[in-house]
Amino acid sequence: MRYDRLEIVSNNPSVAELNTHIKHTPRNNIHDVLMLVRDKIHLGGKLISHPLAGSVKPHETPYRSIIILNNHDELDMDSLDKIEQTIERYQILCKANPQHLMLTNEDIDATFPVKQSSDFQFIDLQLIKSCLDSLGFKGLN
Repeated sequence: MRYDRLEIVSNNPSVAELNTHIKHTPRNNIHDVLMLVRDKIHLGGKLISHPLAGSVKPHETPYRSIIILNNHDELDMDSLDKIEQTIERYQILCKANPQHLMLTNEDIDATFPVKQSSDFQFIDLQLIKSCLDSLGFKGLN
């Protein structure tokens, strides 16, 4: 796997602090993360981390980070199916509160207590670190 083609798309500010040489693309909210990942898959990208990773329910956490491989090959139908199913799952689970998908960091700060927001960031970050570790990245703090 070419590590120089990996990219982390995230709305979690803690992910930006990771000390890797992987491209980090910050987004404003979960909706933007999911849409950009879907667009990149249409351009030949491939999911490396599952977009619904973790045990926290999607409609409960305001952060989502996804690792993709930008190999610009043919369309990876498995990745496309997963991201489309993820988008649909979010829409179903957030039906009662559709604004959840559009929460910016400022909205999150105003909606969640600092400790809870920090915990959500930490969980999302640990999921990304675990994925990177399984890819052979060592020494991530």
